[in-house]
Amino acid sequence: MSVSPGLLLTLAAVLVVPACAATGPAAPHLGCELKVVGSPHAGGPAMVRMTLQNPGERPLFALAWGTPFEERWMGTPFTLRGPDGAEVPFQGPMVKRGDPGRDDYELVPAKGSVEADADLAAVYDLSRPGEYELSATRDLYDLADDETQVPRPRDRHQGAKLECAPLRFTVAPAATAR
Repeated sequence: MSVSPGLLLTLAAVLVVPACAATGPAAPHLGCELKVVGSPHAGGPAMVRMTLQNPGERPLFALAWGTPFEERWMGTPFTLRGPDGAEVPFQGPMVKRGDPGRDDYELVPAKGSVEADADLAAVYDLSRPGEYELSATRDLYDLADDETQVPRPRDRHQGAKLECAPLRFTVAPAATAR
């Protein structure tokens, strides 16, 4: 049995056009990178740098809650696993919040990036030397591509996937005095 090329093109159009029409405009998206700054050692600071990258043509506004972009860590989007593979509990404050203010959002310029540093040792017990793994396990609370939309009340937040590759790093034994 042979099928005419015209029938194949018609069938392809019937299958492809509805799929394209259903996608609509793309949701705002941020890239994410985590890296250790310096050489962490047990009992000392362990600075992590989070970089958010905006590949889009419009600036984005990311709610900073629970990220290194917040002035103080008040919750976290991360899970930290220690040298034994067990989760290291977050020891920073966990708070209930009302609606955010404009200052709670971080502007990520179009085709640009922003970065912030935070000390993991301030909110996690890193007193044991060894290999650790930090993973983003919670989405950003809100991400907007229209400045007139922020701040948004919590019931109108549009969460966004925080897509950071896991960060593996070593905490060295405590520095010895000389």
